[in-house]
Amino acid sequence: MKVFLTGANGVAEAIKHGRGTLLVSRQTGRANDLESLANKHGVPIRRVTAKTLSRLTHNARHRGYAIETSRQEKNSAIKSLKDIESAIKDNSLVILLDRITDPRNLGAVIRAAEQFGALAVIVPRSRSAGDDANSLSRTSAGAIEWVPLLEVSNIARTLDELKNMGFWVWGSDTGGTKIREISLTGRIALVMGREGEGLHRLVRENCDGLLRIPVSGRLDSLNVATAAGILMYEVRRQQEMHACN
Repeated sequence: MKVFLTGANGVAEAIKHGRGTLLVSRQTGRANDLESLANKHGVPIRRVTAKTLSRLTHNARHRGYAIETSRQEKNSAIKSLKDIESAIKDNSLVILLDRITDPRNLGAVIRAAEQFGALAVIVPRSRSAGDDANSLSRTSAGAIEWVPLLEVSNIARTLDELKNMGFWVWGSDTGGTKIREISLTGRIALVMGREGEGLHRLVRENCDGLLRIPVSGRLDSLNVATAAGILMYEVRRQQEMHACN
């Protein structure tokens, strides 16, 4: 399935993977940079009119360039849980999102996952924001090109599969244990729920434990992407300290 990405960072990261066709409707500094990058990575370039580019991108916000490419998962080496199993290391990290429907939140989580070296971000096929390729490319600043986004039929069952691979499964919950009081070394799967609603009951019950970020503000919870980034940082911090001991 063809998709059109219009964010500069997303376009650049797709080009670095050597995939797609760069479409350019006008010459700008950014468009010239993308053309140079496309030439370097062997990505074809096609000149189009502004009207054609707007039609192809369904009037998405663009600045005179876009890339026509395939969906991200076809470019990823990890396409399923079985692929995760073959890539596992002692300190592997996986992120699971339970009913996160805002592509901006999903994109921000993917961006953090790329920075902290997560193997994959896993979402349910239904009730998630995984279908909006252009929004995910924009909001993840192109990180979607490097972090596999896996869709599964059932998050709760997926947790059992990850446990069988040696992962400790921790769910984020305001009633959980403070993160500094938990050992987050080894293979870790972090499960995040929807803001305001938290984790689905079956998902919560399938976690090995619940953790929380200690906060002192007046609001009920952190934004899910912010919370995910803090938790990923804490996992990596503990894993690095454990490796040095």
